[in-house]
Amino acid sequence: MSTTINAALANTDSNATDVINVATETTVAVQPAANEAAVAAPSVKFSEGIRTRLTGLANEAADWESTVYTTANEGLYMLIQQCYQLYKDLTNTADVNLKYKKQGLADYLAMNGMSAYESKSLPQKIIRCVFGDRDRRRISTYNVALRVIIAQNWAVADVPAKIAEYGGVQEMSLGRKPGELTAKEKAGSVASAVQATELARVKTADTDRLANPEKVGDKFAAVLTLEQDGSFSINCIVESNAAITAALASFYTAQKAAQS
Repeated sequence: MSTTINAALANTDSNATDVINVATETTVAVQPAANEAAVAAPSVKFSEGIRTRLTGLANEAADWESTVYTTANEGLYMLIQQCYQLYKDLTNTADVNLKYKKQGLADYLAMNGMSAYESKSLPQKIIRCVFGDRDRRRISTYNVALRVIIAQNWAVADVPAKIAEYGGVQEMSLGRKPGELTAKEKAGSVASAVQATELARVKTADTDRLANPEKVGDKFAAVLTLEQDGSFSINCIVESNAAITAALASFYTAQKAAQS
């Protein structure tokens, strides 16, 4: 009985060895073909590469928005810098793999429900992929900023510093030139001089109704009409920081024009 069992085990081991040998030979035979397929498919490599970069940038943008958005514009400027680099990579006609990279962008749009952007401009596609559509007005501002950078052909390394020179992406979207004062800065530069000047003083029953002891020393804006006799009629008085800033900024511009 023992002899019979040992023979059976010997046969089993022999068969198992044969199966292992066949499997090994099969694996060895298939492996070179798999390697050749990987080498011969740059379309997959570069397409996936762009999708990976876009996914990474989108994750960075989401993280930035949820943490330091309100206090650190530097993070935004660096993201736009990377968007600009991506734009340059996707418009480099000397790159033999360009079509595969652009396919990666198209795939990312399709896979993330953004097929409607397929007909949009490349800068708009990139901004949409990276920043999503959580705030359309803000996304539009970033798109304009990227277009300005492209039009002026900035060096990629200079992007954060140049955006700061403009006063931020919002100022870029308004077409403000670097070094030019904002409306708030203009208003601030003449506020003291204007307040120190008194052209007239008005006190009536109507103005008394607007007077609040807590507001003494505060600025208000008014609409005046020039009458035929040369006097000014006060039509309304409003408490509005925006109106005051606009009026003082206009005064600043008028003063500069008079001095030139």
